[in-house]
Amino acid sequence: MAHVKVVRRSMRPEEWTDLRFVWLQRGIYEEKFEITDLEIRDARQISEDQYEYYSDEYRPLKKDDMYFTPDGTAFIRGHVQIPAHMKGKNIYFTLHTAAEMIVKINGKYVGGVDPNRERILLNPYIDSDDLTIEIEAYNRSKPDDERNPASLAHRGCRQIFEGAYLSTIRDNVQSLVYDYILFMDIAHSEYFNEDYRKFLFRELSKALDFIDFDTYEGVDQAAEYVEKNIYSNTDFKGSGDVALVGHSHLDIAYYWRRIHAVHKNARTILIQLRLMDQYPEFKYTHTQAYTYETLEKYYPELFAELKEKIAAGQFEPVGAMYVEPDCNIPSAESLIRQCLYGQMYFRKAFGRTIDNAWLPDVFGNSWILPQILKKSGVDYFVSNKMSTWNDTNRFPHNNFIWKGIDGSSVYACVPPTHFITWNMPSQIQENWEAYQDKETGGQTLNMYGYGDGGSGCTEEMLEMIRRFDKVSVMPKIEVTGGDAFLHKNLKDNTNLATWDGELYLEMHRGTFTTKSNLKKANRTLEFKLRETELRAALASLTGTSYPSEELTECYKKFLLNQFHDILPGSHIHPVYEDAMNDYRSVSERLDAMLALTAGNEYFNSLNFTRSSITFIEDENGSITRHGVKGFWSIPTLAGLSTGTVAALPSKENWLSTEFCDKCDCLVVETPYYRAKLSSDGSFVSLYDKELDREWVKEGCGFNKLHLYADNPGVYDAWDILPNYKDVQVALNVDKPLALVSSDGSSAEFAVTFTTEKSTWKMILRFFADSRAIEVENVVDWDEKHKLVKVNFGPDVLTRELVCDTSAGFVKRDLTKNTSWQQARFEVCHHKWCDMSESGSGIAIINEGKYGVGLEKDEISLSLLRATIRPDITSDIGHHDFCYTIIPHSGDAVEAQVNKTAMEYNVPLCKSNVTVPAALRGTLNNCGLYLQAMKRSEDGQYLILRLSEQDGRRGKIAFPFEVQTMNLIEDIEGSTKVVSYHPFELITVAVKPEDL
Repeated sequence: MAHVKVVRRSMRPEEWTDLRFVWLQRGIYEEKFEITDLEIRDARQISEDQYEYYSDEYRPLKKDDMYFTPDGTAFIRGHVQIPAHMKGKNIYFTLHTAAEMIVKINGKYVGGVDPNRERILLNPYIDSDDLTIEIEAYNRSKPDDERNPASLAHRGCRQIFEGAYLSTIRDNVQSLVYDYILFMDIAHSEYFNEDYRKFLFRELSKALDFIDFDTYEGVDQAAEYVEKNIYSNTDFKGSGDVALVGHSHLDIAYYWRRIHAVHKNARTILIQLRLMDQYPEFKYTHTQAYTYETLEKYYPELFAELKEKIAAGQFEPVGAMYVEPDCNIPSAESLIRQCLYGQMYFRKAFGRTIDNAWLPDVFGNSWILPQILKKSGVDYFVSNKMSTWNDTNRFPHNNFIWKGIDGSSVYACVPPTHFITWNMPSQIQENWEAYQDKETGGQTLNMYGYGDGGSGCTEEMLEMIRRFDKVSVMPKIEVTGGDAFLHKNLKDNTNLATWDGELYLEMHRGTFTTKSNLKKANRTLEFKLRETELRAALASLTGTSYPSEELTECYKKFLLNQFHDILPGSHIHPVYEDAMNDYRSVSERLDAMLALTAGNEYFNSLNFTRSSITFIEDENGSITRHGVKGFWSIPTLAGLSTGTVAALPSKENWLSTEFCDKCDCLVVETPYYRAKLSSDGSFVSLYDKELDREWVKEGCGFNKLHLYADNPGVYDAWDILPNYKDVQVALNVDKPLALVSSDGSSAEFAVTFTTEKSTWKMILRFFADSRAIEVENVVDWDEKHKLVKVNFGPDVLTRELVCDTSAGFVKRDLTKNTSWQQARFEVCHHKWCDMSESGSGIAIINEGKYGVGLEKDEISLSLLRATIRPDITSDIGHHDFCYTIIPHSGDAVEAQVNKTAMEYNVPLCKSNVTVPAALRGTLNNCGLYLQAMKRSEDGQYLILRLSEQDGRRGKIAFPFEVQTMNLIEDIEGSTKVVSYHPFELITVAVKPEDL
């Protein structure tokens, strides 16, 4: 006979305690006096401080009315007189809502209301019984945080108004409720001793026996019982040492637009300020210079109060960067500017340099970051994701030293649990249990506070803290600030382990590819900003005014859109539209500045001679690329010089083509190659005539497009799963590869693919005078849950892929021997990647593609995705992008692949600027790359940012004295000779008069 499970249908003792706890919570409010004189005006936010109103007048707002629109703003106003019988009591403004509200009473900011809190204590902020109410409210269509079931229940694009009230509470009931929240969490948690949990359920039930749940008599006796029999019990002991840091993660844009973050930020800060009034021991950390900047601009009254709390040591600015950027895709110079503009603001506003980078939610961290941080006044780094989100391996440290690509080191903290918690005992115990550096790292860091959309800490969380020390099973708790935690536990700690390598997140690999056009625009603007600054700085040497303010505004708007849920593509569609509009605006402003230095000759802004095939825009040109007319050239322009550029000379008989029936492929012969091409544009063979070798490995694809079903699950825009190759979808060849144009210098072959809804045209370009083979892809994309990759299986014996980081290169394993190697099946690179063996190799250079797959003997460049969450239209539309295949002798460094990639990404434009001869002679071919040239932020110097990217050591000699600086432009010394080591970033300042 099969086993028949006995199902208990009667209430268990634990359930009886749970039920009565609910009854206890119902007794918190002593009285609610309804505010009936309320009016509302609905609006739609159209900028940071501008609204489009749906009506000219306010309308009455009554209980049970429908109010709010999806992602809408509402302005509510009203009036109420405090009833005589309430006078002398603590009076609260109470409003239960799924929206986010900033509340003013009699012109004073009194607090915030959101799904995590419904009442505001008024007594400290009112001096009259006559109350005028003003509410600014935003209703997001997604909750701030989906982890807490209590908050998750409060959501809605349209809501029923449940009324607004003046209320009083039973303080003794509220205090006992806090006791029960604490102990019920422990009793239900498996992180605590089972015997203690049984003890709690028994004693908590006995305490509730004292209470009459109709009159709430007996509450004081129940509280006395809890104090005497539970708090005072020390038979059960806990262990651990946990630092509690109040914090609220604020996504500048995500399921809301960045214009909405201004209100979210103000509400969050207001709430923390009011908690500090009630709880003097409360300390809170807040990141991102941008959030302080917007508060100062749009809420000056709150900002003035904030500065007082900072001076008092309660409110702590952390995070040296302008925003919390993605730390994979931005270039080194972009990350430097995040630190520069962040630190400049903190110094200006608060007179302090922030010595930590606070990046709890970023999707992995580039190996170039430690050096950038260290040279920006930052000694400490905090980021949570690797400990809580890795899908394969457990990151082995929490408190450690992170060593960067150049050998620079920063102290690092990867807290063992999530950066959003609501300060429950079980969460604190979980943190301690997960902490891996108990013997060497000092305390473990536990952040508490609601986040993503702000909100922060609550009264309940702070009441928990006041009780923790009385509970014997809890770890030791210290309420502290982020800065104090880092200095106490990491500074000069010689026992810390060292992690030497990138902080790769084993998740969210799809963010290297999602929103392709956004990433391409980012790359384009990174180099356009470089060009604009450089030319403006040179023009300033001859008396032209340097557009410092305009450049700063452009840079800040650009940096804002590198936020870690904007640039990675993990956001709703309006965020994408905002970002692309911002990019267009920045590009137009840069164009206007570039026009001031336009000229008749081409200017090579790179500090080495250009020698690679280059497309030159020219409306009279015969070639169309990216929809623009032009011609191909190999401009032999010396670095930092101007000159003329000519089209490639015409050659006869440089190209031959024939169709081979035997191999069913098109045979193309150039001065460099004999290629066999399939009808889909992939290479069956690529024989190198100069190097006398075959490049395509037998049985492997080479430049072959693959369309995969891409169903990563809940984190759609974020993830690519390791099984993405399981289901390949047909990519039909509509028009087989054929020669479509040829002249004396270049030839184009095109193939067109189709799916049911999409069209993909691939154009292959061969050249008479260049080893490069360019591939342009013109796509009208309308897919759902698809991933397109192009794979390359070269006949190269190597076990590593060399990848550009924008400030040096990293070697990544192609082998799959360990779980760590297996987890890195999709990685981030910048302008190029390279597979080489002794003597030769293949480089793939791109103009805005960041994801690359590592597949043993092959690699694949990720080209397009089609995700639907959180943006159902993600990537749908037109795309036009290129990459170039460069077979070469030597390895990547010997072949100067990085120089070629710089030329590929830096357009050659006409300008009348001149570089002083002494400077040009020093910088050209000096072994360093001119990463940036600008005027210093104080206007006194010409700043040169130089980067070593080939892994070499050397010196650069100047003909005059220069000032050496850190990355935030603090002078560190003066010299004529600057030494550098592999992958070092160097900043020198030149006095204009010395030129």
